[in-house]
Amino acid sequence: MKFSIFLLSICAGIVAVGQTTDSLSYRQYPFIKGELNRIENDSIAMRFFYKKMYELQDSKKGRVDIVHIGDSHIQADHFSGLIRQKIQLRFGNAGRGLIFPYRVAKSNEPVSYKTSTNVVWESKRNVFYEKPLPIGVSGFTIETADSAAEINLMVKDQPGLGYAFTKFTLFQEKGLRNYDITVCDEYNCERARFRSIDTSASNFISQVKFDKPVRQIILRNKVTDTLHQKTTRIYGMMLENDSAGVLYNMIGVNGAEYRHYTKSKYFIQQLSYLNADLVILSMGTNEGFAADFDRVEFYHHIDTLVTGIQKACPNATILLTTPADSFRRTRKGRVKNPDMQEARVTIINYCLQHNLPYWDLYEIMGGYGSMMKWFTAQLSAKDKVHFNAKGYQIQGNLFYQALMGGYEKYVRGK
Repeated sequence: MKFSIFLLSICAGIVAVGQTTDSLSYRQYPFIKGELNRIENDSIAMRFFYKKMYELQDSKKGRVDIVHIGDSHIQADHFSGLIRQKIQLRFGNAGRGLIFPYRVAKSNEPVSYKTSTNVVWESKRNVFYEKPLPIGVSGFTIETADSAAEINLMVKDQPGLGYAFTKFTLFQEKGLRNYDITVCDEYNCERARFRSIDTSASNFISQVKFDKPVRQIILRNKVTDTLHQKTTRIYGMMLENDSAGVLYNMIGVNGAEYRHYTKSKYFIQQLSYLNADLVILSMGTNEGFAADFDRVEFYHHIDTLVTGIQKACPNATILLTTPADSFRRTRKGRVKNPDMQEARVTIINYCLQHNLPYWDLYEIMGGYGSMMKWFTAQLSAKDKVHFNAKGYQIQGNLFYQALMGGYEKYVRGK
């Protein structure tokens, strides 16, 4: 069994996303190589995305859709959440984007929303691809046979950003054996009913638009065919508003590798519904912990996922990030992990050979062995693999600065 199976949780210690810029600045940490903080290979590869961002900023109309896919470094949304906050404050807030009821699946959930349920749901994440339950767009799936099941969803505003939504999309399994689902507001008034046999719009998607922004809804199973309906299966949810701006979708799964997404039955198919302009891939940590890490095999897994995304999202720019430096557990304790450097090199080689942009977190954070410095500076967890909330948010700040550096260079060259 690969070590990635055990990378299940993010360290505790939540720090509000709305920290000051100074508190998240890398400049107070001399081991961070700020001079390297840029999007590499972006002059041509990122041009389409930069153009979309410029048109949004110039016209204040339309929307830019970003999808950030990753592992446990992403699931808690500290890293991606900081990027979302900063980019939406500058370019506009089009909504919270794709979410998953992680709490219902008994996993860690971002702080910008809260889900709860009245029953126990069966759940699966894509790491266990050989087990029953197909996986969709979120890398997680939940299912219940309880006809009385409900999910309560409440969004939480973040500093400077309101996440009340006017459009709700449910990624669900449809068919005769699936329950209908009602959408109720906080006053228990039914606002919509998703009929499981209605595939007119999509085989997976049901949507409702509200006449005014809402912050809380309740999804309830509704039995309309006692003979055939037996279950409800949910793959994800989408929250949008009517404003121009950026929709920053996060897809994170504890322990995930590139290959886990490609082995997910409906992932690529459902990903196409997100209409991404930019897809960010942040993985490699779990691959680098494998006892039998193989650069050729890793390269192949990257290519398989990237190729699938390109087919599903033909207009999307795909940007890869290298994994952070980390330590490996041995009988002698935790030691530096040289395979993470190998994973970094493989990702960079792939990007150079396929003309894709990349962000080299590994070198920017300080390179080989630098995780100990982050740990000493109280920016990482004790496992020296994950970071704490502030550590992730410093990374988010760095990525945002790198992305805006490339964007501003594009604008100056127009």
